[in-house]
Order: sequence, then C-alpha cells, then structure tokens
Amino acid sequence: MMRILALVPGGTGDQLLFFPTLDTLKQQYPNAEIDVVVEPRAMAAYRVCQSVNRVLKFDFKDRNSLADFGNLLGTIRDREYDAAIVTQPNLSINVLLWLSGIPKRISFKGQGDFLLTDIIAIDPQEYTAVQNHNLLMAVNIQKQCPPIKVNLPKNDLDWSTNEQKRLGIQQSGFILLNCGAYANYPAASWATIAKDLQAKQPNLPIVAIDSVNNADLLKQLTTLVPNLLITSPTDIGKLTAFIASANLFICAEGDAMQLGVAVGTALVAILGANTPAGKSLPIAEKRIKYVQASAGQSLKAVDPLIVLETIWAG
Repeated sequence: MMRILALVPGGTGDQLLFFPTLDTLKQQYPNAEIDVVVEPRAMAAYRVCQSVNRVLKFDFKDRNSLADFGNLLGTIRDREYDAAIVTQPNLSINVLLWLSGIPKRISFKGQGDFLLTDIIAIDPQEYTAVQNHNLLMAVNIQKQCPPIKVNLPKNDLDWSTNEQKRLGIQQSGFILLNCGAYANYPAASWATIAKDLQAKQPNLPIVAIDSVNNADLLKQLTTLVPNLLITSPTDIGKLTAFIASANLFICAEGDAMQLGVAVGTALVAILGANTPAGKSLPIAEKRIKYVQASAGQSLKAVDPLIVLETIWAG
C-alpha cells in the first residue's frame, strides 16, 4: 500500500487550496493512505475533506525545539511513507524529510531544495490551487487541476436548514456577509453595502456571520443596519453548509472566501492590495467577482460604492 505525506503550512484557506491536489491523489491512488501535517489553527479544515486518512499537528511558524522536530521525525519514520509533498519548502522541513528516509521528496525550488528528490518549477503569478497541483507531476500525474470541493456531513446540512428556519429565511433565500475578524473592512462600509442591497432587493434578507473576534464590528454594523440578521456557526462544517445555501456571498479576504469558492455560491470578494486575485481566486469563473485595494492601500480604503458596482454588474 502506498503511503503519501503532505506538509501544508498555513491556515484554513491554504488547506482548501491544496484540496484539489489531495483529491487527485486519492482518485489516482484510491488505496493509498494520505496523511497531512498542518498547523493547529488549520486542522478543522479536514472536517470537510474526504481524501485524507490522518491529520498530524505541527506548528510550522512556531520556534520549534529539537524535541518538537524529533517527535515529528519519529512519527514520520514510523509510518514509512513512500513520498512526501511540501507546499512551502524551507531548510528545516527539507532536512527533516531527508532524515526521515522518505524516498521521494517533492516541492518547489527554494531554501534547502538540494535535499529534495524532485523540484517543480513555480509560476509566482499562477492560481495557488493549480500551483500546488503541479507538484503531482513528480508522481507522473499530468491531469488538469480540478476545482476545490468539500464534503459536507449530513448533520452540518441539517444545521444549515434549521438555522434558516430559525432566521425565517428558508423560503426567501438570502445574501450572506462575512465581514471578517482580521480583514479590517469598516462597519460603515459594510453598512453602505447592506443598505443598498436592502433597497434594491427588499425581499432578500441579509445575514452576517458572527465569527471569532468580530464582535465589535458586528455591534457597530447592527446599529447601522438594525434589521440585519446574525448567524453563529460553531465549526467549519456548519459555516460551509450555510455559505452553500446563500444566493450571494460577499466577503472580505480570508479563509471563508475559499469556502465560498468550494461550494459554488456566487461570490464577491474584497481584497487587499497584497492579495493578488489571480493567485487567490479562480477568476475565470463567471460567478466569482472581486474588488481590490489599489497598490499601497489597505483593505479599508476600498470604496463600498465600487463593491456595489461590482455586485450589480451583469
């Protein structure tokens, strides 16, 4: 039985952008055991992934001790993997994989790449999901990168249905806002967007997601838009199911944006200047629109009127 290990630093969004690679691996090698090593903050992403057997925890960004690396090395050696794939190579990880004895070690050109067996060329402008998928060329997979897909457990779908009933929107449909905890797009700008949507689509309720660390923003927003509805999904599965039920998902850049991509909901993303749209989104898809801050400007500088123009554009 083939055993494959993927080391995927980053948050939930980074994991979602790797899902197509995992899905292709599972399709090509249905009997393979595929494990991933991810940061603690990203482990929940695999609640909605069917292509992985085990999720191992390792904080790539932390200042790990020799004992931390030793523990991970021991785990990897015990599993006797046939191949390892690294999405963001660095010297310490490449050394660890070399010491592990994994016969095939695949990544992009970068620090410590002399310790790899296969180095894949990288196009820095390419959509990240496609970029990741190109790593499979090292295992003789030449297939086109599929779209990001997620698996939604029935209990999460049921939660979404019941939540829509609770909010009284199960028949009307709704527009969903993800204001973001860290994106720093102002409440006043969100209010401008919400009020315009209400004026032009009075029968389509607007729901905002209550997420970690955005309580102050939502408090301001509900003051400015009193009839705004609030939903509070408690995990990524419920959040994903609720996004999938929306008629339109408007979000600031972040992990939830990738969930919107995955479930096929019409999406309008608000991006900062340092988040290249072509790398973060499959911009060729007609359902996906975006507004980006000008070079040198923060996300909060994005004019909500431009966001509205993008929403209403045909």
